[in-house]
Amino acid sequence: MLAIFTATLLAAVQLPAIHTHGLALEDSTGKTIQLKGVNLGGWLVEEPWMTPFVSKAAEQEASNHTAIWSLVEKRFGRPGMLRVRDAWRDNWITKTDFDEIKAAGFNHVRIPFLVSILDEPNGLARLHWAVDTAAADGLYTVLDMHGAPGGQSDEGHNGLGKSNRLWYDVQNITLMENAWVRLAKEFKTSNAAMFDLMNEPMGAPNPAMLALVYDRVIRAIRTVDPDKVLLVEDGYKGFDTTVHPNLANWTNVCYSLHFYNFDAKKVSDHVTRLDADLPKLKDLQGYRQTPMYIGEFNLEPFAGPEVTHQFVDRLNSAGWSWAIWTWKACPVSGTLGQWGLLRRTSPAPALNPFLDTESDMVEKAKAFKTENFEAIPGLLDALTKGSG
Repeated sequence: MLAIFTATLLAAVQLPAIHTHGLALEDSTGKTIQLKGVNLGGWLVEEPWMTPFVSKAAEQEASNHTAIWSLVEKRFGRPGMLRVRDAWRDNWITKTDFDEIKAAGFNHVRIPFLVSILDEPNGLARLHWAVDTAAADGLYTVLDMHGAPGGQSDEGHNGLGKSNRLWYDVQNITLMENAWVRLAKEFKTSNAAMFDLMNEPMGAPNPAMLALVYDRVIRAIRTVDPDKVLLVEDGYKGFDTTVHPNLANWTNVCYSLHFYNFDAKKVSDHVTRLDADLPKLKDLQGYRQTPMYIGEFNLEPFAGPEVTHQFVDRLNSAGWSWAIWTWKACPVSGTLGQWGLLRRTSPAPALNPFLDTESDMVEKAKAFKTENFEAIPGLLDALTKGSG
């Protein structure tokens, strides 16, 4: 935990602020900025499919962030739970990760978190540490609310599991506004480049409801921060369903799409689909006169360095910013292909919230520092080297 209190030593680093300018992002010097980076998945939002936490998926036990830490708290009490959770967070991502991300040739990280981090002990301090540590390496950050009040879908990555109550309980929308006002005040003058207002809001009943909630949240943020770039995702409802920012009087807005092709039958399907979609997406972007940020993508199944390079080269040529999912991954057993750019060099015992003692879990967490991982051969170069 000492690391998060070193942020004041790093805060003197100030990167040029980013704003939108037509279809591009620019910094305060007028230089066009194309963000190229990685997600820090699994750090503040533990997903058992990609992190080494034993779960009982059939019974929905320990199958998401909230369930994991509720079980640990039930067994060890709140102080014990906090010690275990801090051990996980202190080891999964450290300053070493930011150093290596910069050395690999990236220029930013996207940091998924849950709205509940605002009320955790040292939760905001940890986010500040991440923003400032990244900036010390010359990396921008995107703060991504991966889990909104009540949940914005029934997907486990919202931290709640099957909970899609943002849209149906109006008090959750108010909580969302209030949470982003707090975050906007906290990070207004920070090196956080953009706020991703909510991750994959696919649970919205229709595009109109999605637009309404975005409008409320954007207007709330603009009461305290008129300048930060705000990311608006389509929730897989189609870019053509999104609002034209000039009609809504939204300023400094960037649109964000996520690209996954789970139906791919061969390697070339990923690039073939992107080539088919690009002309329409570019036309729609032109009508909206906003930059584009691909906040998540991966090319599983059938991934590999060559097709990854081809895919990213097209994103770069389109002038789009992007962040691949994800920096590192380590399931309870087996492998995950390209889902993590880094993989463990050898197996390590998973954290078992059902059977481990508190000290067992704290000690096991240390095995998942990045020093015990290796890059998938050729993948980092495929993302950061070459044309585009």
